Amino acid sequence: MGLHQRHAAQEMPLLLPFTLGPAMAPRPPFIARLLLMLPLLYQPLTLTAGAHRFSAPNTTLNRLALAPGRGALYVGAVNHLFQLSPDLQLESVAITGPVFDSPDCVPFRDPAECPQARLTDNANQLLLVSGRAQELVACGQVRQGVCEKRRLDDVAQVLYQAEDPGDGQFVAANTPGVATVGLVVPGPGRDLLLVARGLAGKLSGGVPPLTVRQLAGPQPFSSEGLGRLVVGDLSDYNNSYVGAFADTRSAYFVFRRRGARTQAEYCSYVARVCLGDANLYSYVEVPLTCRGQGLIQAAFLAPGTLLGAFAAGPKGPQAALCAFPLAQLDGSMERARRLCYTAGGRGPSGAEEATVEYGVTSRCVTLPPDSPESYPCGDEHTPSPIAGRQPLEAGPLLQLPHSISAIAALQADGHMIAFLGDAQGQLHKVFLNGTQGQVYHSQQVGPPGSAISPDLLVDSSGSHLYVLTSQQVDRVPVAACPQFPNCTSCLQARDPLCGWCVLQGRCTRKGQCRRAAQPNQWLWSYGDNCCLHVQSLLPAHHPRQEQGQVTLSVPWLPALAPDEYFHCAFGDYESLAHVEGPNVACVTPPQDQLPLNPPGTDHITLPLALMFEDVAVAATNFSFYDCGAVQALEVAAPCRACVGSLWRCHWCPQSSLCVYGEHCPEGERTIYSALEVDVQVRGPWACPQVKGLAGPLLVPVGWESRLALYVQNLQHFRVSSPGPPASYHCWLELPGELQKLPASLEETTGDTGLIYCRAQQFRPTMAQRELPVPIYVTRGEGQRLDNARTLHVTLYDCAVGHPDCSHCQAANGSLGCLWCSQGQPACRYGPLCPPGAVELLCPMPSIDTVSPPPSTRTSAPPLPNGHSTSNPNGPAQPPPSQLHLAQTSPAPGPQPSQLFHLQLVEPLTGPPEGGLALTILGSNLGRDFADVQDAVSVAGRPCSPDPSFYRTSDRIVCVTSPAPNGTVGPIRVAIKSRPPGISTQHFTYQDPVLLSLSPQWGPQAGGTQLTIHGQHLQTGGNVSAFVGSQPCPV
Repeated sequence: MGLHQRHAAQEMPLLLPFTLGPAMAPRPPFIARLLLMLPLLYQPLTLTAGAHRFSAPNTTLNRLALAPGRGALYVGAVNHLFQLSPDLQLESVAITGPVFDSPDCVPFRDPAECPQARLTDNANQLLLVSGRAQELVACGQVRQGVCEKRRLDDVAQVLYQAEDPGDGQFVAANTPGVATVGLVVPGPGRDLLLVARGLAGKLSGGVPPLTVRQLAGPQPFSSEGLGRLVVGDLSDYNNSYVGAFADTRSAYFVFRRRGARTQAEYCSYVARVCLGDANLYSYVEVPLTCRGQGLIQAAFLAPGTLLGAFAAGPKGPQAALCAFPLAQLDGSMERARRLCYTAGGRGPSGAEEATVEYGVTSRCVTLPPDSPESYPCGDEHTPSPIAGRQPLEAGPLLQLPHSISAIAALQADGHMIAFLGDAQGQLHKVFLNGTQGQVYHSQQVGPPGSAISPDLLVDSSGSHLYVLTSQQVDRVPVAACPQFPNCTSCLQARDPLCGWCVLQGRCTRKGQCRRAAQPNQWLWSYGDNCCLHVQSLLPAHHPRQEQGQVTLSVPWLPALAPDEYFHCAFGDYESLAHVEGPNVACVTPPQDQLPLNPPGTDHITLPLALMFEDVAVAATNFSFYDCGAVQALEVAAPCRACVGSLWRCHWCPQSSLCVYGEHCPEGERTIYSALEVDVQVRGPWACPQVKGLAGPLLVPVGWESRLALYVQNLQHFRVSSPGPPASYHCWLELPGELQKLPASLEETTGDTGLIYCRAQQFRPTMAQRELPVPIYVTRGEGQRLDNARTLHVTLYDCAVGHPDCSHCQAANGSLGCLWCSQGQPACRYGPLCPPGAVELLCPMPSIDTVSPPPSTRTSAPPLPNGHSTSNPNGPAQPPPSQLHLAQTSPAPGPQPSQLFHLQLVEPLTGPPEGGLALTILGSNLGRDFADVQDAVSVAGRPCSPDPSFYRTSDRIVCVTSPAPNGTVGPIRVAIKSRPPGISTQHFTYQDPVLLSLSPQWGPQAGGTQLTIHGQHLQTGGNVSAFVGSQPCPV
């Protein structure tokens, strides 16, 4: 429905025919009577119009015309004429059909004169504006293509319509598929109508393909007494016209036709006649070729150039755009005319280069050599119509994937822009740059698959295109410069009509930029200039505590008038700019005019814009930093953060301050920013700092330890004035406590030394074996030395995580843990255990046989053979392949009921072939897998431990070996020379025995419940039953 989807629609009912009676008074009586009947046959039509699109639902649009002075737009459609405002608002509408008609009948008054007449739609074939007479010429297909005149300010008003037209007034083709083109051209005191049309029905077969017709006088549209292109047999040539154009001197017609009477192949041509030649004596045509292409599909006469779109064939899938300079085209025609006037049509080689075409009796002649100059538009005695034989050839400027149906062009700012409409409803904008064409923008305008009409029009201001398809008219901007918000997007669009107007801060046409003629004022995407930008800043940033000057380097900065100036905007603060060439100097804001730093940052970044009035000419960001904030944000290494930051901050070690400026206060050494290049003491590597721990790295809980740390660059604390040496302290961040230890400095060689912390016992509450504790050093009254990296000592407690002797002995040897039997047996740091209490040999393995109550049972880990000790469908069941073993003798340490909370494991039986995985739980079951690798037997047979399931001291998973049926015995674990651990429960090797089955038959479909009787059926951990090869769930 057109723009009614995007705009507030303006809807109005189409004027019904009987309301137009007064305007149709000149019509023949029968036509008036016929139109009075139309309300019974015609359904009212709703029109929608919007600012950018016009559509008339259920109506096919044919032609488009523009009144240059008024800007009004006229749309010729099937059975309608529409008058639109420049912004496509509907102003007037006229009904032109349907009417009773037949292409086999001349216009009639009485229906009896044409029995074969039928109600016929009236498609518009020709729509032209006569500017001198302020008339609209409209020719339909009915009544043999006769024309009428209508008022430009109201198309509903008919100014002229022939009552009884003769065959001299048959103008347009009476078949919609046959093209008709025309021009209104100025003649001596009157306008003339030039019409070219193809071959149509039999009654129009005698209408010449090109005629000159009068617009005024007693017989408007008559060709009597005026020129016509005489053709011996129209069917031999069958001209198909593409377009008609005119410049100040000549009219041009572009068409396709067969080459000659005996040639079936079509070729492309352009014909020319003088504007003042009412007799067509000046007619001359030449062939056109676009290299590698075939027939011309669309054309447009641009200033100085004829543009043509060619395809490989009438329905060719590809199209090429060629440009024929008008000077070359006219030169080719003048050569053909001269040869036909003065040389019998033959060139210097004797070959025929020009002839008189269309089967007429005239021939090329030999007139005096000055005849072409004496008769520039021909005369009665000069040959006509002349056809050149030598094609004018051009190379393709570009190629497109779809056939081109429409061309328009615009010359602006010295550049040629072509607009191409294709058969799929797309509009392509093309920059014609020398011998190449570049598509810089394509957009879908018409409905997909709907070809754009040849009537592609540019308005008189050159700002908009009117695009016609069979369903709608669209008003499309020639250039959409305002949609690009900044210079970068403006130039990246590569629209040759757009450029960046620097001092106006807008993307504009060149004519819209007030100073476009001055250098660097209007930047063009195809030019050498780029968008204005701040190339460099000096300095790159500035301390927030003081005002200063910053210099911006802005290449291509345009010049201003003497009374104009640039200024800098630091956020909301503005200062006047001083310009010298590309360099712009501005004063920074005072501290009280700057926003606070965002939380957790050491600077504030503001937009910095070079402004002209309220337009940002170039912009960047500028940062104001705070050296004090740098120090505050990095507690662990303030000096390193200060001199290693992005800013020019320096560190004063004596006063522990991060400062900006040249150096620290007099009498104090300065560690300069790493950004400085002409000083030695600079950067993080020059800071007084703790480099690392000298020892120990591991500190046992409860043992007095003395920590030592490497330090560097402490010589920077020395000052010229004598004084007592500074004190040092070590600080440890224990859980819930910050512990302070006095420390001493022992300087070694060069700039390094050692800090010794006072010996101390540490007794923190520890839930894990090891506890990393951060450590740092202060000097004097809380002056913290930088940590070169994260430093910590590791406190550890041997008793945590080592519940028995085997666990203790398996601990990392560097910890020095030993099993100590003094008092309550436990794992302790070696020096904390009296020598006589150290157990070097762990007690014998302790195998647990206690089954915990059901409420404390848990699922054991998965077994190697896929068995699981948990049942996802119900309460936990005893794992079939686990043995719960009991201690054979007491052992030191926690009681079994405290250590193990595991369920009773069943069964205690297994198949004689072995392969059953047993899990043995207990304590002191070895320090590592090597201790138990060959230490397990079941009923006197070896049981092979699996290393992937071994857990130090408390779990062994082994796989049984084969044994004779009926073998019975305990599980035995013997670790090295210690007494073995032996279970009180015995394991039995046995085979199940089947005794009976009930019932012994059942349906083939299954579902029968079987009962199996036998002995030892609960052998092993996974009981499965099968009937044949089919499983039978147990």
